[in-house]
Amino acid sequence: MELNSPIFLFLFLPVLIAVYYFAPQRIKLVLGILGSLLFYAWGNLTYVPLMVGLTLFAYLLGRGINQWRGGRLSFLLLWLGILVNVALLIGFKLWTGVKYPLGLSYVTFQVIAYLIEAHGKESEYEKDVLAFSFYLLLFPKIPVGPIIRYRQLREQIPNIQVTPEDVAEGIRRFIRGFAKKALIADTLAKVVAPIFNLDSPVILPHIAWMVIISYALQLYFDFSGYTDMAIGVGRMLGLRFIENFNFPYLSKNIGDFWRRWHISLSSWFRDYVFYPLERRRLKWIGQPLNILIVFALTGLWHGLTRNFLLWGLIHGLALVFESTTLGKKLRIAWTPIQHVYALGVILIGWVFFRSPTPDFALDFLRRLAGDMTGYKILPFGLTSPLPIIEPTFVLALTAGLLFSLPVGGWLQKQVNRFARERFVISRQIAYDLWLTFLLLASIASTANAAFQPGIYGTF
Repeated sequence: MELNSPIFLFLFLPVLIAVYYFAPQRIKLVLGILGSLLFYAWGNLTYVPLMVGLTLFAYLLGRGINQWRGGRLSFLLLWLGILVNVALLIGFKLWTGVKYPLGLSYVTFQVIAYLIEAHGKESEYEKDVLAFSFYLLLFPKIPVGPIIRYRQLREQIPNIQVTPEDVAEGIRRFIRGFAKKALIADTLAKVVAPIFNLDSPVILPHIAWMVIISYALQLYFDFSGYTDMAIGVGRMLGLRFIENFNFPYLSKNIGDFWRRWHISLSSWFRDYVFYPLERRRLKWIGQPLNILIVFALTGLWHGLTRNFLLWGLIHGLALVFESTTLGKKLRIAWTPIQHVYALGVILIGWVFFRSPTPDFALDFLRRLAGDMTGYKILPFGLTSPLPIIEPTFVLALTAGLLFSLPVGGWLQKQVNRFARERFVISRQIAYDLWLTFLLLASIASTANAAFQPGIYGTF
């Protein structure tokens, strides 16, 4: 089941929220667990035992780590948990022909974080198996994150209080995310997908630039849209999830980018991979090597392919460069130069991220550089809808460029002011009417096109 699927929107979510809202505190946890298992079972029933088993395994390891705290057995249990989860993750990624379990990457990362923190501090261990299961299995954060550590929810879970304001704010956040996904990301995908599905990028340079910019926006609005939906559902359940994005295309350098993009993933690698490596840093090449290791792993987390590895190394090399004397000078350069540098690295990285092979990516980069060697006009059936640019695509591209900047608050104020001056209605009613329009438009857009799951749901 996907957060933007009809069965979720019109049946699963309304029924769950209605029952959950009136349930007593303890029953809310049970409903959250059962609802989450049903959410997983809808996609593939055979993976429900895997999720239950992984949850109980993590809980029992946490108990063992706490019971033998300070001893060698506690340390061995910690590494047993880490190795089993990493092996499970790698095994499924390598096991071709088998459908990848929904959200397994996010679950295993949350388990590893829990075990490390439980080993380091007794107060991080959870005695209540119901509370721990509710945390780990909770479905909104599973498809694409954010990666939420247990300490970020441990104070909320025993004291869940769902108010009408929570539900209303959650619905508003969900609609904004749904609109990002349906109206912008999915529309841009109609142009991006045909080009990257070709055997080679035999396209004109200006088309290549349009496609890679469209993909950068598609990926951002797909991923951040799903995250908004997850945060919105969490709010409907009385929980506050962490934010995962902060206008990443405003970055001035790659370090800044990773403080704005997939924040929960970058902070996870920082705390559980980079910092431990830094404590054992090698002389001379220590920190650059540690940065490259972290970003190689970040790339491989997305998939065990050369392209993802190269994407991670591109970002790692950029961060190494930024720690050099020349890189530090870049930080005080004219601001537009900093933005051009950051966006250049980001777009080059996205070429490798989206391309099926390294050779395809290199050929695409040649097109971006203006090389037309080997160009030939392909049948329209292979490149449709290109070279014809549809109005819906132009509108989605324009909206994507606009809303990748922090203009949402300003636009909301303009809508509210217009409504108040012309129709004498409250700001909140004006905003909710606007969201209602976005919801209806998103539903109509989804109904008129083939269903498109979230991009990050496969990682």
